[in-house]
Amino acid sequence: MKKKILFVTNHFRFSNGVATVLRNLIANLDENEYDISLLAIYEFNQEFAAPIMNKIKVIPGYNFYFRGFDKLINLIPPEKIYKKFVKEKYDLEVAFQFGIPTKCIAVSPNPNKLCWMHTYDSKMILREYYKKFSKVINVAKAGRDKMISAGFDRSMCDYCYNIIDEIPIIEAAKDACPITKSHKYSVVTVARLAPDKAFMRYLSCIKEIVKKIKDVEFWIIGGGSEEEKMRQYIKANSLDEFVKMPGKQKNPYKFVKAADLYFCCSYREGFSTSCQEAALLGIPVISVNVDGAQELKELSRCGEVLKNDEVDICEGLTKILENEKQIKKWKEQAVKSKEVFYKSERVKQANSILEAGMDNA
Repeated sequence: MKKKILFVTNHFRFSNGVATVLRNLIANLDENEYDISLLAIYEFNQEFAAPIMNKIKVIPGYNFYFRGFDKLINLIPPEKIYKKFVKEKYDLEVAFQFGIPTKCIAVSPNPNKLCWMHTYDSKMILREYYKKFSKVINVAKAGRDKMISAGFDRSMCDYCYNIIDEIPIIEAAKDACPITKSHKYSVVTVARLAPDKAFMRYLSCIKEIVKKIKDVEFWIIGGGSEEEKMRQYIKANSLDEFVKMPGKQKNPYKFVKAADLYFCCSYREGFSTSCQEAALLGIPVISVNVDGAQELKELSRCGEVLKNDEVDICEGLTKILENEKQIKKWKEQAVKSKEVFYKSERVKQANSILEAGMDNA
């Protein structure tokens, strides 16, 4: 008999990293083993879900969202939200995102429940809710270790690397990159152009770097709330020659594959999916010190982790870009180690965690 699993998330739509991770996970679960239900509290996009629609039962949530709506929903007791949407019994319930999903499943009467933590809750805002789960699954060892240090029992802390399906990424990366590189090196970043991704700080660093190194260009791929502000900064500081912003892209991989280095500049990450995607394409990754950065460096055996501040980013990137020999070695090593990020082992790990999560009754 199939095991029934319920996944609960905030949104299931395009341009949402957690939704993409969940879609990849579901796509790689055996439909002969699992009967999967999906509840998106706010938005559910049919086109985004199309690749897995034959594998899931969709539980309708509120089906809309506006800025501030989550604050209103947070005023409702999570028990009421749970009862409103969850009508069946499941062998396992998984809160796949921070906020309402975590609160709702925490108060579920079902003893078989897991919490997925994508970005470490550094302020432990939901500490009392985490205690109600049999396990909290982080997406990097670093997050798991932080939970243990925060006082949680080691037995309830685990990690599971996000499943990334390399096949469509490698295929998409074969498309021609529309940017014609005009400098010796290109450094690419793919992310939402939002404050937490620290792009204004990054542009300030680029302004200083190109005073010393002229033969480099920086590609920033994505769209978001800070896009116009960034474009104005680039123009005001005469950085047009060095910074290319092609906007939001359905296929960012053709840009990543064509670049020499990938850079993550975020203030916070769980275990950056875009960094791992760059690594599986054989591109060396440089990252500021966020969760997962050191693990990625160890797994790929190349790249660098910089302190998460403006001074170290400026100095670190400048030093790296001045070292042609090191970049050459990194590029060779990145190609050798890229298969470490392929999905096969991660699917086994995810299945093991889900199966173990059903044994708490």
